[in-house]
Amino acid sequence: MNKNNGNNTPFKAEDVNWDELAGIGILKDELEMSGELDTLLKGEKTKVLSLSLVLLGVDVVMDATLQLVHKDGEPLIEILGVKPSA
Repeated sequence: MNKNNGNNTPFKAEDVNWDELAGIGILKDELEMSGELDTLLKGEKTKVLSLSLVLLGVDVVMDATLQLVHKDGEPLIEILGVKPSA
């Protein structure tokens, strides 16, 4: 089942607040270069990404997957941290 048709995505890139995401370190350009932007716009989880986020003034480096979901009719990004293997 291959869905390469951009018209079937539940999210549109222009509906995502990229300025807000850039403020915590998630950049649209980086997602495009990694090939994960299309995955996000389909509402699917990305592969594991290494993130360097700034949350409430604290630098957080973590591996996580990202997923866009609808919350109150707006796109919201979920950051799902991945536990390091021992």
